Amino acid sequence: MRGKAWAVRVFLMVAVFLVGAYPLQAQRVSIAPNIGVYIPTTELVKAASGQEFKQEVSITLGGRLGFFFGQRFGVEFTGDYAPSKLKFTSTGTSKEDANIFTGSGRVSYMLIPWSSPVAFMLTGGVGVINRSGEFYQDVDKKTDVGGTFGASARFRLGKLLRLQLTAEDYVYKPKAEIPGFAASDQKKTQNDIHLSLGLGIPFIGLGQMGQ
Repeated sequence: MRGKAWAVRVFLMVAVFLVGAYPLQAQRVSIAPNIGVYIPTTELVKAASGQEFKQEVSITLGGRLGFFFGQRFGVEFTGDYAPSKLKFTSTGTSKEDANIFTGSGRVSYMLIPWSSPVAFMLTGGVGVINRSGEFYQDVDKKTDVGGTFGASARFRLGKLLRLQLTAEDYVYKPKAEIPGFAASDQKKTQNDIHLSLGLGIPFIGLGQMGQ
Protein backbone atom coordinates (compact mmCIF):
# COMPACT_ATOMS: atom_id res chain seq x y z
CA MET A 1 0.00 0.00 0.00
CA ARG A 2 2.91 2.35 0.70
CA GLY A 3 4.14 1.86 -2.87
CA LYS A 4 0.71 2.70 -4.28
CA ALA A 5 0.38 5.81 -2.13
CA TRP A 6 3.83 6.90 -3.27
CA ALA A 7 2.80 6.47 -6.92
CA VAL A 8 -0.31 8.62 -6.36
CA ARG A 9 1.73 11.40 -4.73
CA VAL A 10 4.30 11.37 -7.54
CA PHE A 11 1.61 11.59 -10.21
CA LEU A 12 -0.12 14.50 -8.48
CA MET A 13 3.18 16.35 -8.06
CA VAL A 14 3.98 15.92 -11.75
CA ALA A 15 0.48 17.02 -12.76
CA VAL A 16 0.66 20.15 -10.59
CA PHE A 17 4.08 21.00 -12.03
CA LEU A 18 2.86 20.62 -15.61
CA VAL A 19 -0.22 22.76 -15.03
CA GLY A 20 1.80 25.45 -13.27
CA ALA A 21 4.65 25.42 -15.77
CA TYR A 22 2.48 26.54 -18.69
CA PRO A 23 0.85 29.99 -18.87
CA LEU A 24 -2.94 29.77 -18.74
CA GLN A 25 -3.11 31.30 -22.21
CA ALA A 26 -1.21 28.30 -23.59
CA GLN A 27 -3.51 25.72 -22.02
CA ARG A 28 -6.72 24.20 -23.25
CA VAL A 29 -8.82 23.65 -20.16
CA SER A 30 -12.16 21.90 -20.36
CA ILE A 31 -14.72 20.24 -18.12
CA ALA A 32 -16.94 17.43 -19.35
CA PRO A 33 -19.97 16.12 -17.42
CA ASN A 34 -20.41 12.41 -18.17
CA ILE A 35 -23.08 9.75 -18.11
CA GLY A 36 -22.12 6.15 -18.72
CA VAL A 37 -22.06 2.49 -17.72
CA TYR A 38 -19.94 0.69 -15.10
CA ILE A 39 -19.20 -2.94 -16.07
CA PRO A 40 -17.37 -5.15 -13.54
CA THR A 41 -15.97 -8.16 -15.40
CA THR A 42 -14.81 -10.37 -12.50
CA GLU A 43 -16.34 -11.55 -9.22
CA LEU A 44 -15.00 -9.68 -6.17
CA VAL A 45 -14.28 -12.81 -4.12
CA LYS A 46 -14.63 -16.51 -4.83
CA ALA A 47 -14.49 -18.87 -1.87
CA ALA A 48 -13.18 -22.42 -1.91
CA SER A 49 -16.77 -23.60 -1.25
CA GLY A 50 -17.96 -21.97 -4.49
CA GLN A 51 -19.63 -18.87 -3.01
CA GLU A 52 -19.32 -15.76 -5.18
CA PHE A 53 -19.61 -12.01 -4.59
CA LYS A 54 -19.90 -9.86 -7.71
CA GLN A 55 -20.78 -6.23 -8.41
CA GLU A 56 -23.57 -5.63 -10.92
CA VAL A 57 -23.60 -3.42 -14.00
CA SER A 58 -24.74 0.13 -13.21
CA ILE A 59 -25.13 3.56 -14.76
CA THR A 60 -22.50 6.16 -13.81
CA LEU A 61 -22.65 9.92 -13.29
CA GLY A 62 -19.55 12.08 -13.12
CA GLY A 63 -17.20 14.32 -14.99
CA ARG A 64 -13.63 15.10 -15.99
CA LEU A 65 -11.32 18.11 -15.92
CA GLY A 66 -8.61 18.27 -18.58
CA PHE A 67 -5.52 20.43 -19.11
CA PHE A 68 -3.94 20.20 -22.56
CA PHE A 69 -0.60 21.66 -23.61
CA GLY A 70 -0.38 22.03 -27.39
CA GLN A 71 -2.05 19.66 -29.81
CA ARG A 72 -0.96 16.35 -28.29
CA PHE A 73 -0.20 16.16 -24.57
CA GLY A 74 -2.27 16.75 -21.43
CA VAL A 75 -3.43 15.56 -18.01
CA GLU A 76 -6.97 14.71 -16.87
CA PHE A 77 -8.70 14.26 -13.51
CA THR A 78 -11.93 12.25 -13.39
CA GLY A 79 -14.63 11.22 -10.93
CA ASP A 80 -17.61 8.87 -11.44
CA TYR A 81 -20.30 7.48 -9.13
CA ALA A 82 -22.06 4.17 -9.81
CA PRO A 83 -25.16 3.36 -7.66
CA SER A 84 -24.50 -0.37 -8.05
CA LYS A 85 -25.64 -3.50 -6.25
CA LEU A 86 -23.69 -6.57 -5.20
CA LYS A 87 -25.00 -10.07 -5.87
CA PHE A 88 -23.80 -12.80 -3.53
CA THR A 89 -24.50 -16.51 -3.15
CA SER A 90 -23.43 -17.20 0.44
CA THR A 91 -27.00 -18.17 1.52
CA GLY A 92 -28.97 -18.43 -1.68
CA THR A 93 -28.79 -15.51 -4.11
CA SER A 94 -29.20 -12.03 -2.62
CA LYS A 95 -28.56 -8.42 -3.62
CA GLU A 96 -27.65 -5.37 -1.54
CA ASP A 97 -26.75 -1.76 -2.31
CA ALA A 98 -23.01 -1.59 -3.01
CA ASN A 99 -22.04 1.72 -4.59
CA ILE A 100 -18.75 2.45 -6.33
CA PHE A 101 -16.93 5.77 -6.68
CA THR A 102 -13.93 5.89 -9.00
CA GLY A 103 -11.50 8.76 -9.45
CA SER A 104 -8.33 9.05 -11.48
CA GLY A 105 -5.39 11.22 -12.46
CA ARG A 106 -4.01 10.39 -15.87
CA VAL A 107 -1.69 11.46 -18.64
CA SER A 108 -3.30 11.80 -22.09
CA TYR A 109 -1.83 11.74 -25.58
CA MET A 110 -3.72 12.77 -28.72
CA LEU A 111 -3.04 10.36 -31.57
CA ILE A 112 -5.27 12.56 -33.75
CA PRO A 113 -5.05 16.18 -32.49
CA TRP A 114 -7.66 18.76 -31.47
CA SER A 115 -7.51 20.44 -34.87
CA SER A 116 -9.21 17.46 -36.56
CA PRO A 117 -13.02 17.14 -36.73
CA VAL A 118 -12.61 13.77 -34.99
CA ALA A 119 -9.79 13.51 -32.40
CA PHE A 120 -8.54 10.29 -30.79
CA MET A 121 -6.79 10.11 -27.41
CA LEU A 122 -5.05 7.45 -25.29
CA THR A 123 -4.82 7.79 -21.48
CA GLY A 124 -3.06 6.07 -18.59
CA GLY A 125 -2.54 6.81 -14.91
CA VAL A 126 -3.56 6.08 -11.32
CA GLY A 127 -7.11 5.19 -10.26
CA VAL A 128 -8.82 5.20 -6.82
CA ILE A 129 -11.85 3.00 -6.11
CA ASN A 130 -14.05 3.59 -3.03
CA ARG A 131 -16.99 1.42 -1.93
CA SER A 132 -20.11 2.47 0.01
CA GLY A 133 -23.72 1.42 0.56
CA GLU A 134 -25.52 -1.15 2.69
CA PHE A 135 -23.29 -4.12 1.87
CA TYR A 136 -20.03 -2.28 2.62
CA GLN A 137 -21.30 -0.43 5.70
CA ASP A 138 -19.31 -2.54 8.19
CA VAL A 139 -16.52 -3.62 5.84
CA ASP A 140 -12.92 -2.54 6.48
CA LYS A 141 -10.52 -1.37 3.76
CA LYS A 142 -13.13 0.14 1.43
CA THR A 143 -10.64 2.03 -0.77
CA ASP A 144 -8.32 0.52 -3.38
CA VAL A 145 -5.63 2.05 -5.59
CA GLY A 146 -4.68 0.66 -8.98
CA GLY A 147 -3.86 1.50 -12.56
CA THR A 148 -6.19 2.82 -15.21
CA PHE A 149 -5.93 3.16 -18.96
CA GLY A 150 -8.32 3.96 -21.76
CA ALA A 151 -9.14 5.64 -25.05
CA SER A 152 -11.44 8.47 -26.11
CA ALA A 153 -12.87 9.72 -29.39
CA ARG A 154 -13.84 13.42 -29.56
CA PHE A 155 -16.19 14.83 -32.16
CA ARG A 156 -16.24 18.56 -32.85
CA LEU A 157 -19.61 20.27 -32.36
CA GLY A 158 -19.07 23.77 -33.73
CA LYS A 159 -16.06 25.88 -32.75
CA LEU A 160 -16.02 25.11 -29.03
CA LEU A 161 -17.94 22.05 -27.86
CA ARG A 162 -16.73 18.45 -28.13
CA LEU A 163 -18.72 15.24 -27.78
CA GLN A 164 -16.51 12.64 -26.10
CA LEU A 165 -16.92 8.85 -26.11
CA THR A 166 -14.63 7.09 -23.63
CA ALA A 167 -13.75 3.52 -22.66
CA GLU A 168 -11.61 3.02 -19.52
CA ASP A 169 -10.36 0.04 -17.54
CA TYR A 170 -9.54 0.17 -13.79
CA VAL A 171 -7.19 -2.67 -12.81
CA TYR A 172 -6.68 -3.44 -9.09
CA LYS A 173 -6.90 -6.13 -6.42
CA PRO A 174 -9.52 -5.40 -3.71
CA LYS A 175 -8.49 -5.25 -0.04
CA ALA A 176 -12.02 -5.22 1.44
CA GLU A 177 -12.45 -7.63 4.35
CA ILE A 178 -15.82 -9.22 3.50
CA PRO A 179 -17.61 -10.82 6.49
CA GLY A 180 -17.84 -14.60 6.31
CA PHE A 181 -14.78 -15.09 4.10
CA ALA A 182 -11.48 -16.45 5.33
CA ALA A 183 -8.00 -15.21 4.53
CA SER A 184 -7.51 -18.28 2.31
CA ASP A 185 -10.44 -17.33 0.07
CA GLN A 186 -9.43 -15.85 -3.25
CA LYS A 187 -9.75 -12.12 -3.96
CA LYS A 188 -9.53 -11.67 -7.69
CA THR A 189 -7.81 -8.91 -9.65
CA GLN A 190 -10.56 -6.63 -10.93
CA ASN A 191 -11.02 -5.20 -14.41
CA ASP A 192 -13.78 -2.60 -14.05
CA ILE A 193 -14.79 -1.17 -17.42
CA HIS A 194 -16.27 2.34 -17.68
CA LEU A 195 -18.03 3.40 -20.89
CA SER A 196 -19.12 7.04 -20.92
CA LEU A 197 -20.51 9.84 -23.06
CA GLY A 198 -19.62 13.43 -22.18
CA LEU A 199 -19.89 16.96 -23.55
CA GLY A 200 -16.60 18.89 -23.34
CA ILE A 201 -16.93 22.58 -22.42
CA PRO A 202 -13.74 24.70 -22.77
CA PHE A 203 -12.91 27.46 -20.30
CA ILE A 204 -9.42 28.76 -21.09
CA GLY A 205 -7.64 29.11 -24.43
CA LEU A 206 -10.98 29.40 -26.23
CA GLY A 207 -9.44 30.92 -29.29
CA GLN A 208 -7.22 27.87 -29.77
CA MET A 209 -9.85 25.14 -29.43
CA GLY A 210 -10.74 25.03 -33.10
CA GLN A 211 -7.25 25.47 -34.48
